[in-house]
Amino acid sequence: MELYLKNIGKVAEAKVEIKGVTVVAGENDTGKSTVGRALFSLFNSFYEIGDQIRQERIASIVSVLRITYGNTFFITDDLQAKGLEEYAEEILDKAQEYKKDIKLLEKDIQSGLIVDGDRSESYFEAIDVEDVAKRVYDILCVPDDDIFQSVINKKINAEFNGQLLNIYADTEGVITLKVKDEELTVNVFSNAVSVSEINHCLHTEAIYIDDPFVLDDMNLRMLQWRLSYADHRIQLEHKLAFNQSAASVVDELVVEKKFEKIYEMLSSVCSGTIVKQKNRRVGYRLKNSLKTLSIKNLSTGLKTFAILKTLLSNGAITDNGTIILDEPEIHLHPEWQLRFAELIVLLYKEFHMHILLNTHSPYFLRAIEVYAAKYGVSDICRYYLAEVNEEGSAYISDVTTEIDKIYAKLSKPLQRLEDERWNID
Repeated sequence: MELYLKNIGKVAEAKVEIKGVTVVAGENDTGKSTVGRALFSLFNSFYEIGDQIRQERIASIVSVLRITYGNTFFITDDLQAKGLEEYAEEILDKAQEYKKDIKLLEKDIQSGLIVDGDRSESYFEAIDVEDVAKRVYDILCVPDDDIFQSVINKKINAEFNGQLLNIYADTEGVITLKVKDEELTVNVFSNAVSVSEINHCLHTEAIYIDDPFVLDDMNLRMLQWRLSYADHRIQLEHKLAFNQSAASVVDELVVEKKFEKIYEMLSSVCSGTIVKQKNRRVGYRLKNSLKTLSIKNLSTGLKTFAILKTLLSNGAITDNGTIILDEPEIHLHPEWQLRFAELIVLLYKEFHMHILLNTHSPYFLRAIEVYAAKYGVSDICRYYLAEVNEEGSAYISDVTTEIDKIYAKLSKPLQRLEDERWNID
């Protein structure tokens, strides 16, 4: 898998191969996070495109029907039982019939109305069934490409807060993701996103972890409806809150065997589990105890491990999946940094995941190197250095064969401190 960026965010140009464990290292404000957010954006946008388009149509139809059938007194028992969303799905399933005969659509919409057991012609006239049918008909006729263009605009802009283009360049931006023989390209003009062809879609999602405090803000009720145009944080909350696995019993047993060692290592640091509470938030239940600790009282470092453990338990982390870790070492003391680095390498070894990791810590970088060697996966690790030129634009360089360049850059502050110490003496 290869990601290419041109004039996106702070990054002027970058080409990053994500084969196994890929590390992008550099000082603060050098475009490291831009790479991760761009990768997440493309995965989020191109994930099961057909399903996304279908859900957009259903949501629009439900919006029209909610106005039409707003008072449940006027809805048949059958329609009340199935709900508006299921009814909208039925309408969408008959889209080809309705596009040929709008009168059939009018008839079916009208059949959902009843008053005291009898048809009410006056109510039909009051709500203008013909107008409602026309609005639903228009939704059915919107081209798939138009819907997807709108979806991808909203999703990518949500991740970048509407600022995709490099502020130091006046030209267009490009994000390209190559996955095996498929190439997904997004062009950016004045922060408007355009996709020339929609020939491919992705069947796995990327998970982006950059903030352990995401656990503090989780509200399970709110998560039920705010996923459509979610940034990486909301998507992570959703994956932490709900079980993602649809695997068979045999598949689950295979997965359990794979992450047995990983889970054991996680449990040595984080022995408890994330649980849902009555107040619609989450807590941390201690091992061998019925007591639940407020998630806000959990140490920040422990939250990092709790997030990873929960994603594994929920089935969110899967074979050949993609995970993006933005400076995970920030809240971890040295011992836990070593354990987390080993966990990352094991995730690749057992699940063959694509892992993109950003760091500004030479200590954590060294830990990744050592554990990659320990588990025999050094050959699939890639290392990149993020730097900023005099104009303020960032460039990402492949330094896999010369990692010392990263250490030279990141160790300068320590050397400066040593120089200061010698000057004092």
